[in-house]
Amino acid sequence: MKKILVAINVEKNADRLLGKAEEIARAFGSKVWILHVSEADPDDFLGLEAGPQFAQDKRVENRKKEKDLVQRLAAGLQQKDIKAEGVQLEGSTVKMIKAAVRDLDADLIIAGHHRRNFFYQMFVGSIEQDLMEDLNIPVMLVPVKY
Repeated sequence: MKKILVAINVEKNADRLLGKAEEIARAFGSKVWILHVSEADPDDFLGLEAGPQFAQDKRVENRKKEKDLVQRLAAGLQQKDIKAEGVQLEGSTVKMIKAAVRDLDADLIIAGHHRRNFFYQMFVGSIEQDLMEDLNIPVMLVPVKY
């Protein structure tokens, strides 16, 4: 377990996920990649800019905040003498996590698990299930609150 990918969604759950990553990284001398996946820009009819200017500005602002968060979390692990890097990607969450696993040759994924009811999973699906079915590496799900 030399390469750990921690998929974060929101800051309030990041500490819990990074705590688990830190434990494992210390035990195995692992490097940790902290990944946040931003939603992709919507496509407009002309393929140029999508949506009104204020919506574009808000997306840019959110991405900057997300990038700053990922970098700050990586720096926090580095201060604890753990090799860490922040990664931010845009697109489908599952596709981007799978791509990151392949690109980084990760040995373990740590992700948050949100308890959902049957109907939610039936209509929306489960990111955790998608990851476990397609990847041949361990996935550690840490219970978190949404």
